[in-house]
Amino acid sequence: MDVAPVSNGRKSRGGVLQHGRTYQPVDTTEHQEPAVSTGHASSPDNNGDCNKQTLSSECSNILGEEGRSSKTFSLCKISRDKKILLLMMAVCNFCAAANFSLLGPFFPEEASKKGTSQTVIGLIFGIFELVSFLASPIIGSYMTKIGTKFLFVAGVSVSGSCTILFGVLYYSPGGFPFIVLCFLCRTMEALGSAAFVTSSYAILANAFPNYIATVVGYLELFTGVGMMVGPALGGAFYSLLGYGLPFYILGSVMIVSGILSYFIMPKLNSAHKTLSISVLHLLKSSMVWFIAACIVSGSYTISYMEATLANHLHKLGMSTVSVSLMFLIPPALYAITSPIWGWISDSKNYVMSLVTAGALLASIFFITLGPSPFLPFLPFTLWLVSLSLVGIGIFLSCLLIPSFTAILDGAERLGMEDNLNTFGIVSGFFNSCYSLGAFAGPISGSALVDTAGFGWGSTLCAGLLVVSGLVLLVYVAINRKHFDKAKTLLQRQRKFSFRRTRSLTDIEMTSGFVDKEEAETD
Repeated sequence: MDVAPVSNGRKSRGGVLQHGRTYQPVDTTEHQEPAVSTGHASSPDNNGDCNKQTLSSECSNILGEEGRSSKTFSLCKISRDKKILLLMMAVCNFCAAANFSLLGPFFPEEASKKGTSQTVIGLIFGIFELVSFLASPIIGSYMTKIGTKFLFVAGVSVSGSCTILFGVLYYSPGGFPFIVLCFLCRTMEALGSAAFVTSSYAILANAFPNYIATVVGYLELFTGVGMMVGPALGGAFYSLLGYGLPFYILGSVMIVSGILSYFIMPKLNSAHKTLSISVLHLLKSSMVWFIAACIVSGSYTISYMEATLANHLHKLGMSTVSVSLMFLIPPALYAITSPIWGWISDSKNYVMSLVTAGALLASIFFITLGPSPFLPFLPFTLWLVSLSLVGIGIFLSCLLIPSFTAILDGAERLGMEDNLNTFGIVSGFFNSCYSLGAFAGPISGSALVDTAGFGWGSTLCAGLLVVSGLVLLVYVAINRKHFDKAKTLLQRQRKFSFRRTRSLTDIEMTSGFVDKEEAETD
């Protein structure tokens, strides 16, 4: 089966094709050359040139500097079902982020009272990301076989239940039993979180095929708010009624959200498909490797700051309250700018450019955060540290928000089908990459700070971002030249699966959502 351009006025996923052409399947059993339809007869002499021109335009769009759609995403224009879907996922993401971050203010002290060392406390924090790293790609690969909606609802419910159980650990005897129960609760909570986060990204990618980065940006807005208010809520509830209250409240909210999701969310992908391809297929794309390196670098730097920034700020003579306020700066800027970067990625299709720019620009602010020993003339002052945290929050958002769409582009270039199974694999891979960096950051970063100081640790973060950003930039530059060659373009033509050529019937059957506005437009 091959593809040939058809003049039907539809748009491809990469943008508008020249002369309004899009690609549709045609039979090539006799290995015939694809024909170009332009609304008038084309001579055999210029047929090949037209094919080259069309393919060159399409590959240029996919690499990412032209408009993805002429429409702009608006919450007011989407259907009621989609609004409910976004609301439920926003609440779940908020609670999950708050649950993850609320441990910081009081859990280390309580665990120490039960005879737990600081090393073991760090492992209790880190086991969450390790389990998520290992489980996410497996969950993504088997998502459609297990059931997408079931994974989401079960994941939210399990995560909420484990949060409540973590609050009950206050009554556990100290020592070894307490440590084992902490690891069990965090492990099960990580499995539930990996299930609902992986399925939520896949569901949204299928329900909003034209605005993936924008919708992801809205979700990250609530995730950032959850990371901001989690420590504050945890500390406040802990001060009021003790250790268990913050876990009981947030865990109950998550369970209620899971129950409501079961009844409110439409039926998703009811046919349990046999697994036809695994996440390992994604690794055949060099583009996916480079994007993964950027994601790991970004999450590594975030988790590095969470583990080491407090002691660094205390050197400025700041109080604990002031340090807590400083911790709010990066997630606040991350949350505020996430929808903006998502809108730019979807409306302008600057996917690769945003990922590259985010990595390179964030590295500058990590150098000033230390400051780096390579720049001894930079002062270690409150204003420079504050400015650095602002830049880090903005440009890490620029790096991470479009990266999901970038991996999806890499999957399409591998010829992976445009369906919920592919979205699940991509979502699991994305979550796994993020968790890997989040797990490695506190461990290696803390060790480097203990031996060489915070300045060298922040320099390492800057180096990781620079290397991953430059490698991706070189890859994009090289492949632009290759995509201009006719032979390569014709090979790519046979592999692409464009999401924007999907019929509304197909989208409705697989996601359960169709906008009346879109149906009327088509």
